[in-house]
Amino acid sequence: MTDENQTERFARMRQAQRQKSARDDAVNHMLEAKGDGIEDKVAAVKTIQKTDRPRVLSAFSRLMNQSDDKTG
Repeated sequence: MTDENQTERFARMRQAQRQKSARDDAVNHMLEAKGDGIEDKVAAVKTIQKTDRPRVLSAFSRLMNQSDDKTG
């Protein structure tokens, strides 16, 4: 690879990381908003489900493990 190709590739990677960080910040802001109604919380969960499926599956898995610990 030439230096120019590496520079372009690195620039694309940085741009993708900035976009991901901005999206993550926006979703975290939605989740941390206080005083919102249940509709807003449901919308936040649906947004996360569409944008970050592994995060949602991990959260539900932890939730199920906590409920198993309480019942058994």
